[in-house]
Amino acid sequence: MLQKIRLLIVSKSTGGVATYVKSLVSGLNRDLFIITVVCLSENGKEFAAELTQKYGVKAFHLAMNRYKVNPLTDAWVYLKLASHIRHEKYDIIHAHASKPGFLIRMAAIGTGIPVIYSPHNFAFHEGTPGILAWVVALFEKFAAIFTEKIVAVAQHERDLALRYGVGTPEKYAVIHTGIDARPFRNDIDISGIKKTINIPADSPVIGTVGRLAVPKLPLDFVLVAAGINKIRPNVHFVWAGSGPLELEAKKLSFELGLDDRIHWLGQRSDVPALYRIFDCFVLLSQWEAYPYVILEAFASGVPVVATSNLGTSELIETGRNGKLVPQGNIQAMVDAINEILEDTEQAEALCRAAEKQIDEVFTMETMLLSLEKIYMQKATVLK
Repeated sequence: MLQKIRLLIVSKSTGGVATYVKSLVSGLNRDLFIITVVCLSENGKEFAAELTQKYGVKAFHLAMNRYKVNPLTDAWVYLKLASHIRHEKYDIIHAHASKPGFLIRMAAIGTGIPVIYSPHNFAFHEGTPGILAWVVALFEKFAAIFTEKIVAVAQHERDLALRYGVGTPEKYAVIHTGIDARPFRNDIDISGIKKTINIPADSPVIGTVGRLAVPKLPLDFVLVAAGINKIRPNVHFVWAGSGPLELEAKKLSFELGLDDRIHWLGQRSDVPALYRIFDCFVLLSQWEAYPYVILEAFASGVPVVATSNLGTSELIETGRNGKLVPQGNIQAMVDAINEILEDTEQAEALCRAAEKQIDEVFTMETMLLSLEKIYMQKATVLK
């Protein structure tokens, strides 16, 4: 009988990375793996509780500020991780996101435990100031020495890292994010959901999901809403998510007279259902690795308009499965959305192509099987 592999997942606890981790703990073969998760950064305590209660894995949290370097707290996290992995003796570690990934790789030095690292967008991504990008890349370059495999979610992520000299080509594997499309295709009461957020049943809805923070550009979302409102005053706008720019975005929507048109929903537990009330999904990000929300919109049968960056450009081909517009070009975004609302045949064609990709390319099964193969190849218990 094959001995089970003791897998430790170390990750931040919010956003797309948290969603990715939930996919792992819910989908990996439990006949092959015993899973433990260390939940770092904000929401860590709540995330650990969710993983334990809903998915039945062992999970615990350590307080870590993922936005700032704090020598005292970061050293404490490092020591806790180092002590834990030496006591538990895992067969393989899978680290997610830059700071958790760096800390656990340093903690694992000398243990012989292979570490797999998924950056989910390197911290020297497009838009990072030059000097900062090179400094961060130096840390990644050093940490790559102690990394068994770097799993990029997109080809552009791998290519960017290699340009900065992080690792070698053979150290990388590109495994596209996959999703389970079923929750996004359940029958729902669209008019009922609209009613709960004060949107008339016959009003078109432009929506997005994400943090109210850079790089998502919520203020641009308000400006786009203002542009659409001038030509289609019956359209409503929805943002599901919270973040540090929430007050500023709400203030701007008030100043532009859009209080009754833009609905700021905060964190929601019914996001799969929310997608279904959207007539168009928009993403105005400055940068993305491989945005989950676009895959979710694809699965939901919602036409997508997004700003062009490395991540969205690898997912969307304009005119085939969605539309890309230049970053910061509010009018181009307004025009693209208006075209989606006006040309229903085009919108339906984009949706059909996107849904086909979800069913044939971006599947959860493909992603999980690819990761399981790497785990099986690298785990110490099998060597």
